[in-house]
Amino acid sequence: MKNFFLGISYNFKGLNYFFQNRSLWKYAIIPLVINIIALVALISLYLIYFNDLFFLITKSLGTLDILSPNGFLWHLLDALLWVLRFFLQIIFFLLSFVLIFVAVFILSSLLNAPFYEIMSEQVLIMKNDLEDRPFKLKTFLSEFRHALKIELCKLAMFASLFFMIILFSWIPVIGPIFALIGFFFTSWVFAFGLSTYPMIIHKQSFKKMLNWASTNKSTLIGFGLPSTIPILGLLIIHFQVIGGTLLYLEHKNPE
Repeated sequence: MKNFFLGISYNFKGLNYFFQNRSLWKYAIIPLVINIIALVALISLYLIYFNDLFFLITKSLGTLDILSPNGFLWHLLDALLWVLRFFLQIIFFLLSFVLIFVAVFILSSLLNAPFYEIMSEQVLIMKNDLEDRPFKLKTFLSEFRHALKIELCKLAMFASLFFMIILFSWIPVIGPIFALIGFFFTSWVFAFGLSTYPMIIHKQSFKKMLNWASTNKSTLIGFGLPSTIPILGLLIIHFQVIGGTLLYLEHKNPE
């Protein structure tokens, strides 16, 4: 539990470091605008087509409605079906909203990765963990290829595990256990993505990143907890990139 609460504290460390160093602000503007546009666009499209999506997914269950019920029992059954339909809509809405948020978060990580990497690099320079380097196109392209490879590895592995957990969470009896595992796994995944930018900059392998993230899993789960809160997670992501960089610097494995 100590490491869990320590991980949470790095969100506040990142926030404090961001406001103390105004030179970092310019790197946060474009990612923040992209996040807001992506979130508003996806939620708007979802709200417009919600009824169509709900009908498409639940049409195999029928209309869940009794036309012209006759008698007390038929009226009672019609009322129960209405309640069932209502709760299915709520569950579908909440689950879909979470999936939309995860999709936006992943999209944000891919589109904004260059800005987050620059922000993390500036923190490393300020902390004397990296020398300030002049821009070179060859170096930039090499680092970009490495970063893209790492991001795709993250996406492939975590997407498969995430959907597997979602699938198991629908199984009776054991479902709630997997739902809880999924929550902590999601928190760990978000934290992993936010704290490994320094490792990408140092061109470490995906295997080394996973080993580090496994060693510090309790700390990362605590750190990634705010990321699981829809909307808030996207608004504070630039603070968390800084917090994740500080977390890595203070918990990196000795060479």
